[in-house]
Amino acid sequence: MVRKVSLIPSYSAQAPNYWCTWSAQNYMYGDHAARIDPSILEGNSGAILARRAMNEEQILGPNGWASEFFSSIRKDLYFLLDDGWESGGSSTFILDAQKFPSFQGSPEDRLRKLNDAVRNRGWRGAALWCRDPPGGRADISLVKRSASAGIHYWKIDGGDWNFDVDQVRDELHAPLTTEHVHGEPPLNGDWRSDGRFEIQNWNSKRVEILRRANVYRTYDTISILSVPTTLDRVSQMLNAVQGHPEVHGLLNVEDEVYIAAVLGCTMGIMRYPLSGLRPDGDPDLSFAGPRRTKRRMDEVTRAIHWQRIAAPYASGSGFVRLDGEILTDDWVFRAGESWDALVNGQLVRQGAPARVSRNIELPRIEADHGKPYICAGRFPNGAVAIGSYERTLADNGWFTPMVTASLEIPGKAGPFGIFGQFRALNLLFDHPLRGARLLGQDLKGGVARDITKDAVIRGKEIHIPGELISAIGLQEATPGDASSPGMILAIV
Repeated sequence: MVRKVSLIPSYSAQAPNYWCTWSAQNYMYGDHAARIDPSILEGNSGAILARRAMNEEQILGPNGWASEFFSSIRKDLYFLLDDGWESGGSSTFILDAQKFPSFQGSPEDRLRKLNDAVRNRGWRGAALWCRDPPGGRADISLVKRSASAGIHYWKIDGGDWNFDVDQVRDELHAPLTTEHVHGEPPLNGDWRSDGRFEIQNWNSKRVEILRRANVYRTYDTISILSVPTTLDRVSQMLNAVQGHPEVHGLLNVEDEVYIAAVLGCTMGIMRYPLSGLRPDGDPDLSFAGPRRTKRRMDEVTRAIHWQRIAAPYASGSGFVRLDGEILTDDWVFRAGESWDALVNGQLVRQGAPARVSRNIELPRIEADHGKPYICAGRFPNGAVAIGSYERTLADNGWFTPMVTASLEIPGKAGPFGIFGQFRALNLLFDHPLRGARLLGQDLKGGVARDITKDAVIRGKEIHIPGELISAIGLQEATPGDASSPGMILAIV
């Protein structure tokens, strides 16, 4: 009798990951309305409506987001309140008393009570959005207020170019992680042609921010084309600082959770499982199109569980490999598919390297009919991950070209995280594997299964059929969930 074991640790991941309220805020207006004009949801108009949607009942009520979402991984995540939570400006750190009437007392008391309420629902704690903090010594009272309330993460969405908050934080020895940004449009480059992110060098403004930041967020995207948009940003930022171990900052790739899992980045999760609240086709500008992101919630759990094993690591650590081949996705946007009205009716293109790897050589790919984006990474603790990412094309929708990938594994390594769909995956070792036993498990949960007889072990190679990856990586799938597979493989 084989003892049932799980390959997923029970302890929580310590990476500064969070779920952010902003996209959910943008979905609240129009609930139970008879008609809705998507144009009112775009740009500044939509942002105003999103700020109004922030309130105590929506966040902490019996059916609120903190009470309902991500029950199995809340202890791994901060619950980040985005724009609309504070009164009197974008960096007062004073909780809006009208929106949160239950939390009374001094500004410190109100924040502490908010944080306690979030923690009582199982989350790691509350995190807070701000923009344009006052700077200089004026930041002292804000950092002290946050520390007094036990708030340990700020999403600084612009401003603080001199890193005054960080300097004050360090002087006070406050346990605060700060996230900084450069700020980007939602699409890279000239989206009417190649849609590429700028090549970054050591002295670029973006890299300067990354060199000083705890966390650098690659910034907002349009979900339909977010894979190439995000991947191109990440690859250029990593490429610019590779081989500089003094660059400790982490890259936050927002909602591209499988990219985060493979390339050692953090997550600012935006997706949520709400649907059907709006009339006229239920438009949701944050998550429109064929990707069906709001039906891909299991991916978040799988990515977070993997980061309990393989934590995000410093952007400057080790080396990066970028494929010279560029893949380009495209989409013709209709009204209601993006919060940027400029793209409505336009064919939009976004490109990124076909393959990206960190601290491991690029996988070899055998393809018959197109290629997916492929990423691979080796982590400081020896864990290895590989991911195959879907494409988006106007004439083909959201799809995964099926390929065989071969990844060379130098030295002692493992366990292995496998994300996405493959025709087959070959793991090529530098030592014989005689007598090896293979355990596989859906990263969503459950227990490990002996898959030694289902794979093929030949000398120094493990051949894993794509059907096995999908079967194991979706074994614990939530009914109706459309997520791509995610599995862990261990050699015992």
